[in-house]
Amino acid sequence: SSKDVAWIENLTVGLFGTTVATMAMLSTTAYVLTIDMFGPIADNADGIVDMSQQPESVREITNVLDVIGNTTKATTKRFAIGSATLASFLMFSAYMDEVATFARVPFRQVDIVIPKVFVDELLGSMLIFLFSAWVCSTVGRTAQDILIIVL
Repeated sequence: SSKDVAWIENLTVGLFGTTVATMAMLSTTAYVLTIDMFGPIADNADGIVDMSQQPESVREITNVLDVIGNTTKATTKRFAIGSATLASFLMFSAYMDEVATFARVPFRQVDIVIPKVFVDELLGSMLIFLFSAWVCSTVGRTAQDILIIVL
């Protein structure tokens, strides 16, 4: 029917629009990473001036730079969260499309009230922490091995 076609066209335009927005955000990643590096550099400059006991006039300048660095760091974190949110939305939409293609049944929504779906979501989100813990543990063991070799 014409209502079904209109719904599909609106969905496609919505996903296309979200894809364009995500690609637009990700196309500026090099600039955002450059801005992101300003914070630690300004913070290090502030620490060097403090430890080298420079005059108060120099300290005032590096304090202003440190504040600007903290602001740019917060701005780039917001950018990262926004682009990750859009990208995960698109990935989940693509997953729903693949499931619908494979099952040959329209797949339009996910009901998180169903206990199996809720538990699967919890387990899936916990995998991130499990893999991160494995990586941290491996890095720690490797660092200890390097220290034993060097010392």
